[in-house]
Amino acid sequence: MKGTGESVNGASLNEYQDDIENMDTTEDRAFWKKESTPRLGIGPPAGRSMWHLCTVLSVSAILLFALIITVAVSNVKVDGKFKALEKTVANLSTSVTSINSKMQTGKETTDNVHIQINMLKDSLKITERQLDTVTRELRTMDAMENLKNEVSQIKCALEKLTKNVTSADCCPMGWTYYSSSCFYFSDEGMSWDSAREYCTRNSATLVILKNEEKWNWVAKKTKPNFYWIGLTDERTGNWEWVDGTPYYMNRRQWKPGQPDDWTLHGLGGGEDCAHLHNDGRLNDDHCSRDYRFVCEASVMSQESEPSK
Repeated sequence: MKGTGESVNGASLNEYQDDIENMDTTEDRAFWKKESTPRLGIGPPAGRSMWHLCTVLSVSAILLFALIITVAVSNVKVDGKFKALEKTVANLSTSVTSINSKMQTGKETTDNVHIQINMLKDSLKITERQLDTVTRELRTMDAMENLKNEVSQIKCALEKLTKNVTSADCCPMGWTYYSSSCFYFSDEGMSWDSAREYCTRNSATLVILKNEEKWNWVAKKTKPNFYWIGLTDERTGNWEWVDGTPYYMNRRQWKPGQPDDWTLHGLGGGEDCAHLHNDGRLNDDHCSRDYRFVCEASVMSQESEPSK
């Protein structure tokens, strides 16, 4: 049993209620629509129909040809950007190796080394932004993932040089370091199950929030959007974290009147997955909803990045 919900009929006026308007039942999103019955006897003459058909086919052929040219030109431009990025990353990698060598042999003063490191950091930030742009244009390229891995390695190496240690806490590109862990705040929405699978593929889990300090830090970064976290009652009917440990109910962490296991959304069943609402408090919702999500992973102990 849920055991943690409150009666909807007995809810007070200040309790948060799920919005029935969120139900995806609009005609434009329906899987099918009834087609209107064609009217007979009012079509154009046969000759006119043939001329109209030829015109449509000609225009379609011109548009298709223009599209092919546009795609080809776009691919050439993106390929050029990718090759330029490869060269930039290679230069950055060489520079890091050179600085590290100079530090080991004492050929450069500490001040000069720090100046060079800061310059490399600035260049690395620009490179990361360029890499994100090209990644959006070429999401399926395996080579892009290899380049992202190399940028993460350079970033980690620079952190080690800055701290002057042989090992440092490093997070993959696009992840954020906090309290001995790396966190990924997604920009795109997925169902709760897909989000959990994404985190698992990256050697991570949907975030588990067992202490208040960590909760406040994550909630601050997710506001004002909705983010799935690793909390569900789907398996046993009782709320638990994705690592199998129980969640101990704290009403202050939830929106008023939640969780309520609402069933009027038209999606089948109740609400078995928890997400952070726009104010950082919890709400239960149907697990099929596409919300952003937060992954958590251990810091990188070696110079490698989790796979996407």
